[in-house]
Amino acid sequence: MVDDADVLDLESMPESYYGFIYHYYRAEVYRETNWRNRLDITTNWSIVVTAAMLSFVFSNPSAPHSIILINYIFVWFFLYVESRRFRYYSLLRERTRIIEKQLLSQIILGKTGKLNVNKWRERLASSFMNLKVPMSRMESVAWRLRRNYLIIFPVIFLSWLGRIQSYPVPALSAGRLFLNARVWFVPGEVVFYLFMVSVIIAIILAFYIPIKSRHSDLP
Repeated sequence: MVDDADVLDLESMPESYYGFIYHYYRAEVYRETNWRNRLDITTNWSIVVTAAMLSFVFSNPSAPHSIILINYIFVWFFLYVESRRFRYYSLLRERTRIIEKQLLSQIILGKTGKLNVNKWRERLASSFMNLKVPMSRMESVAWRLRRNYLIIFPVIFLSWLGRIQSYPVPALSAGRLFLNARVWFVPGEVVFYLFMVSVIIAIILAFYIPIKSRHSDLP
């Protein structure tokens, strides 16, 4: 038996509400699109900066390998910014998906009654009243790593290995390789292992952080 409180009765909704929901939906889609564009911008920054710095280093014989390390730090910063943007984007996408699935689909199909098992109105209202973004920062970092940065980070690391292999002199042994990896007063061994461990940490974050989002179609 279906409880009346669980039934979505579209005909019982005042007509003025339809206008409000229409404009609200347009606003949420607009905000969602803007945050989606911001995600693309930070990803483009990472790719462009990486391509520019690697091109400069490998086209200039006197360019130090530390430029690649600086680029690596920049890309981590872009990942931090992008993960923050992704959290807000996921919230807006959740809202628009609720409206599309629970309300617009029923209007388009011409249905006036449907079991509201997901309590979509309560979920939507809760997203307004709750001041916290549901997706955690670590989960958003894991999302962005899997989508984009797990390709960028290994490329930077392998490029750096290629650079210290030949600069300032060809490295024919592990000892020479570590000498080439030296940055100012920091030993090459420390630089090498810090770099490698940070890439491994990125892989671990990407695949071992629990994903709580219900939507697998997030970008």
